[in-house]
Amino acid sequence: MRVRPLSSEAHVKLMRVSRRLAPADLWIQGANVFNVYTKEWMQVHVVTSGERIAYVGEKEPLVDEHTQIIDATEKYVVPGYIEPHAHPFQWYNPYTLADFALKHGTTTLVSDSLMLMNLPFGQVKEIMESLAEHPVKQFFWARLDPQTGKDHPQFTKEGLARMLEHPLVVQGGELTSWSGVLSEDEKILFGLKHALDLGKRMEGHHPGASVETLNIASAAGITACHEGITAEDLLYRLRLGMYATLRHSSIRPDLPDLVKGWLELEQPWSPRMMLTSDGSTPPMHRNGLMDGTIRVAIEAGMPPEEAYVMASLNPAVYYGMDGEVGGIAPGRLADLLVLPDKYEPTPELVIANGKCAARNDTLLAPTVQAQWEKVQFPPVDGLEQQTSADWFQLRPEAEQTPVLYMLNAVITRLEMTELPIDENGYVSIEHDPQLAYIASIDPTGGRRTLAVLHGYGSDLEGLASSYTASEDWIVIGRDPDAMKQALDRMRAIGGGVVLVDGGTITVECPLPLAGRFSDAPMEEVIEMAEELTQKLRQKGHTHLDPLYSILFFTATHLPYARLTSEGIIDVKSGKLLVPSLPLG
Repeated sequence: MRVRPLSSEAHVKLMRVSRRLAPADLWIQGANVFNVYTKEWMQVHVVTSGERIAYVGEKEPLVDEHTQIIDATEKYVVPGYIEPHAHPFQWYNPYTLADFALKHGTTTLVSDSLMLMNLPFGQVKEIMESLAEHPVKQFFWARLDPQTGKDHPQFTKEGLARMLEHPLVVQGGELTSWSGVLSEDEKILFGLKHALDLGKRMEGHHPGASVETLNIASAAGITACHEGITAEDLLYRLRLGMYATLRHSSIRPDLPDLVKGWLELEQPWSPRMMLTSDGSTPPMHRNGLMDGTIRVAIEAGMPPEEAYVMASLNPAVYYGMDGEVGGIAPGRLADLLVLPDKYEPTPELVIANGKCAARNDTLLAPTVQAQWEKVQFPPVDGLEQQTSADWFQLRPEAEQTPVLYMLNAVITRLEMTELPIDENGYVSIEHDPQLAYIASIDPTGGRRTLAVLHGYGSDLEGLASSYTASEDWIVIGRDPDAMKQALDRMRAIGGGVVLVDGGTITVECPLPLAGRFSDAPMEEVIEMAEELTQKLRQKGHTHLDPLYSILFFTATHLPYARLTSEGIIDVKSGKLLVPSLPLG
């Protein structure tokens, strides 16, 4: 596929520069250039014409006074990195993530679109197409279900077809509704088959899946999966013809174990392996984006050559873009990273589309500014009622209280438990500092789903968040008055996350865009998220990522029990376990 257009005039000039009949636009002299096709380092010149590479070899180009010459002697040059599985809505957004990616050498992103799907398709289309003007090439995938148990107008056959058929959408998935496949859900199967009929990829989501399940997935058309947790998981996927993506994210930092396990298997590194950071929340991006992922792989024992191939050529081949990106060769887009050493993947200089775009973490080229004021997100707070502490007080049913146990950062299991009752007939959690009340508030339907939560932290007074997988709010705490205070403030700032401790607001993280993400630069978002994470750690949160925990309490694609506007549901059976209640 053609990633960026090439005019007839540019095509002719490209050939003329290659023949040394026209002067080069950019000449990188004498670098150690990594050839991803042969996995060798070659001391050669790299010459560009416009956006593209015209020549890679030992001969010097024709130059004139306009040729930009970069002396890269004793430097190393690799292709721009490709992130094949980005989630660009983890407090940051596709524009600020693209700016950050560019600084760190990631020049192509393939991104989730789930959190845009509450918008009219025309606005989704406009956002995707505006990003095409960014130096970072950004493509998208089309979700087949909303992951919340709620009906949504975009998730119809017509809506799925419209999204999948857009040229910037290069795959379907990631397919989290495996139950929909097994039950032969008409819409899910339509979306899956339509993506394949269009010649597009279909990303799977199969954590812990058996070989038998993976067989079914491959037969259904799944072409890649990033959910391998062990080296054997990777091998199963590869043997069934899938691409296996090695992940290192804030919620699943699996890469060191995957690399070490693969080395123990004594299997060759496969051209069907890719690397991903899989939508890490902001604090993990202190280590960069794909450059940070590559560094982890190298430190775990992966040869740097294999790591660079998995972050460039392999995903380019997977998406059918290898004639345009993923390598340093004539005709390709000039996405080039100048490194101080082959073991140091964070670039000193980033060249994107033939232009110097970033140097030492500073942007040199103009990017694209979002126009969020034109986007009609649903209101974060359409609730007319004032917040009440009574919303968070829970009465037992037949002396049994629903208790959600956090098995890890995102997996919750429900147990009906007998807990103490106070003088007013409400459940008391005073006896155990590890317990907190948790409420999912549906501001549109005016309903609340209540439980007791075990394992989020200790003595947590009140936390409120509009950053959830659904459009509901999550409120957690041991003190209903502090929970009310946190929710009042979250509503007042137009969405975000607010933490109350000692009767005062100690952390306030505004997320004014749909209540889920910010328009602030990535550096500011990282600092904001780090402050909240640090406070929650001080309150005893021991799981990998407290922000992902908040996000996924209402996500119905994860086991075992989830909070929804209808109540607590069992994900596997779809059964309603505890019904929701009206507000007030």
